[in-house]
Amino acid sequence: MANSELRFEINLLSDLTVVTKDGEYLGTWDTDESDAFYEFTPDGATEPLICDVFMGYFCKAIANWHARSADVP
Repeated sequence: MANSELRFEINLLSDLTVVTKDGEYLGTWDTDESDAFYEFTPDGATEPLICDVFMGYFCKAIANWHARSADVP
């Protein structure tokens, strides 16, 4: 996928991957068994780390997590 197609800071792709606007792969997303919550599982993790009922807040939480993890040496 060309980076020009990545419109948002955090992009939830149809193949259930999560990538930044720059194309950096962060992990996967899905919904819980009731389809009520979005869930994000970082690359290398076995369980979801972030979940939210609203997509906008969900993406913002992933962006905040990514910014914090980028600050860790």
